Amino acid sequence: MKQILSQSFTPETAHMLFRQQSERPNLLPRQRNQKECDAKDLYTLIVNNNMIKEIGIINVFKEEDRESIFKNHIVNYVIQIRTDYIDYTIPKRYSEFERLYDSLPISQKNMPKFPQKKVIQTNSRKTIAKRQEMLEKFLQYLLHHLDHSLYLFLDFIKIKEQFQKGGFDQNVKMHQFSKDENALCDLLETSPKKIQPNNQAEQMILHYLWKLNETVNERGKIFQKMEKYFFGKIQQISPLLLKVLLIGDDERELQGIMQMLSIQTNDMQSHISCINGFQFFRKILEYDYNPNAEQAIKLFTEISIKQFRTMAIQSHICGQQKLCKQDSLTILHKYIQQNQLKNQMINYLLVDDEAIREYDSYVQKQVNKMNDEVKQIRDSNENLQELLPTKSNSIEHAILEQEPTLEQLVEISQMNLNWKFVQECGRHTMYHLQGQFIKTVHPIECPIDKAIQIFTDLKQQWFHGMLQKDVLEKVDDYRSVIVEYYVWEDKSTFKKMAFISDQEILKINDSTYQITIVPNNKQLPIHYKLKCDQKGQKMSLILIKSIQSNHTEVVIYQNIMDLTFRNALAPVILKEIPWFNHAITKLKALL
Repeated sequence: MKQILSQSFTPETAHMLFRQQSERPNLLPRQRNQKECDAKDLYTLIVNNNMIKEIGIINVFKEEDRESIFKNHIVNYVIQIRTDYIDYTIPKRYSEFERLYDSLPISQKNMPKFPQKKVIQTNSRKTIAKRQEMLEKFLQYLLHHLDHSLYLFLDFIKIKEQFQKGGFDQNVKMHQFSKDENALCDLLETSPKKIQPNNQAEQMILHYLWKLNETVNERGKIFQKMEKYFFGKIQQISPLLLKVLLIGDDERELQGIMQMLSIQTNDMQSHISCINGFQFFRKILEYDYNPNAEQAIKLFTEISIKQFRTMAIQSHICGQQKLCKQDSLTILHKYIQQNQLKNQMINYLLVDDEAIREYDSYVQKQVNKMNDEVKQIRDSNENLQELLPTKSNSIEHAILEQEPTLEQLVEISQMNLNWKFVQECGRHTMYHLQGQFIKTVHPIECPIDKAIQIFTDLKQQWFHGMLQKDVLEKVDDYRSVIVEYYVWEDKSTFKKMAFISDQEILKINDSTYQITIVPNNKQLPIHYKLKCDQKGQKMSLILIKSIQSNHTEVVIYQNIMDLTFRNALAPVILKEIPWFNHAITKLKALL
């Protein structure tokens, strides 16, 4: 090896063997032209629609300088960029600012004064603070005067990489900072790393992907087999394997179903493949097929716009004869809605004017459908109110007309009111009062400690329709601020709601505990605001009493203060859906 190196190394070949650390390998002309074209399209979109809202320098940090003999550290200025779609930070050195300043194709006469280069005391606190102030004014000037001649500035802040590679995946979340706060690591392509399947369902993902990649003419049949096989098993797939299913695996040289659906020919097999492929794709994102649809939707919406565009979905939604049109529009709508894309980005995503018109028409139909469903729910509520008994006496009337408070709920729990029986499932019973107050009684065979855990920490595992419960703030061992996340399912749509509440566990005596859940006026965290349709309010009083050593009775009183939540419960009270039975079946499985 030494001999080979010594023969290869000559002054003439030195430039071929070594390159500077910051230098990247040369791209082929075709690759370079494509990248430049993509960047130009995106830059045009950014400039025309004023997508960059703010820019500033929010921090500085030093790193060791291993090259210079004059100074020990290099100063990095952390730039924060806020856009309509993402916020991110990126560090830059003074020398990089200087190169940008010297390269700008505009007059420097009207620019803010640029900080001068110093030979000594370049890293003193005073110098750094002064430079930070002047460099921030320089950046803000460029943003204020941003036009199509200042693409150098957009290159400098690396916005193309953020939008096309990291803008919509796990590296840079919507309206949040990068997890790597100073963006010191390159944002790589979002293709998943090579992983190994952990169960039979995951093995079958790779098996079917190989078949789809190898037998193009049989894809329609393979998609049908996949839809049948993974019903009841799709929830066993890990997030990484699910992402492989969608976008493929570069290391295995496997295409995902999104790339496969981008192939367009006019033969019958291709049409069948599209129809069955989009149908399977849609079902992965729906609760009727996939109990973990929330996770699948999250993974799907983290796919970058660059990757989504490879599917060329506009070609599937144009034309009246496309049988895959409805499913492709449904998938597109989920992506746009979950990422809260604005009109400019939707236009960039779809490209085709006809596809944009088709999508607008689809959205309008969805709105009309939702209005019809709301009307049906209101009609159901009116029928429900007719079935409800009138208030039996003036005391009940006075209590029920009070402002909703915890004291009111405690008083109701202590009174002998005319509760209306709804249904029973294995000695667990459900009642309602005026369609607003819900009472459920649960005799369970477990110690009181486990009962408390089941109705607090483990509630999301059995309460049908509840997808998530998190502690936002822990006050002490007994008090906390929680957020509960619910989805109310229908055959084709679902309503998502989040509730922020104060939860307190109070010991009455050795055999009785009381749990109260009261609405909290805190703002919903951003990541919940992106996922739910609206914030709701409800109040709960949970009385847990130990009957014997291994027998506990739990009685829950709820005031459904939120009209939307009350409408969602109306079909339950009218026994139109088996919600209570599903919840009790899951509850028993935990005992």
